[in-house]
Amino acid sequence: MKIRLNAKVTSFFTSILIRILGATWRIEIRGSEHLDRARKMSERVIFTFWHGRLLVLSWSHRGRKVHVLASEHYDGDLMGRTIEWLGFGHLKGSTTRGGARALRELRGVLADGYDIGLTVDGPKGPRGRVQQGATELSRLAASAIVPVSNTARGRKILRSWDRFQIPALFAKVTVEYGEPLIVPAGAGAEERERFRVELETRLGELTSRLDRDMGYTGEDVWPHEDS
Repeated sequence: MKIRLNAKVTSFFTSILIRILGATWRIEIRGSEHLDRARKMSERVIFTFWHGRLLVLSWSHRGRKVHVLASEHYDGDLMGRTIEWLGFGHLKGSTTRGGARALRELRGVLADGYDIGLTVDGPKGPRGRVQQGATELSRLAASAIVPVSNTARGRKILRSWDRFQIPALFAKVTVEYGEPLIVPAGAGAEERERFRVELETRLGELTSRLDRDMGYTGEDVWPHEDS
């Protein structure tokens, strides 16, 4: 029987643990020129990242009022409440389940002047497969998509579906922005699919390169495929 603790209390203490852990990390930010370029393409941007690389970003982007979409099931609600304690906005929903409503809400958040953060292979995978939500939101809101990923020297990779990364205390961490893209408002189905694949390719290559640059090899490199 699965025991579920009170989400409000659990999220508070989880956010404290993230603050303690994150305060010890040595973080290097790369690719800021890509974020600057995205800001010239649209005032507000859509940060896209893998579900398994969420933890570092919850610390490195804290306090910026980035609004993150989290699913309505217990795990998603817990994650959403946790990042609220860290200064994020939290929207409940999914771009795959009830997608139209979620996209309307996300579009409204962008119009109100806030950036969006989307785990593009969440909430349940498959790992490394970008869903259509980010590119559709870009098309509807005329907002640039910014791939962002991270790696760490000194970390634990869980055996969960997303291969969730937990950097150790005092880990060396690299966060990098990739080249932005924006989906034209008039893009048809085939063109939207090309943009989805392009985003998947850019984010995947960015993450695997970061892992290799940190000295990882084999299945320690994204997407952590079993040997």
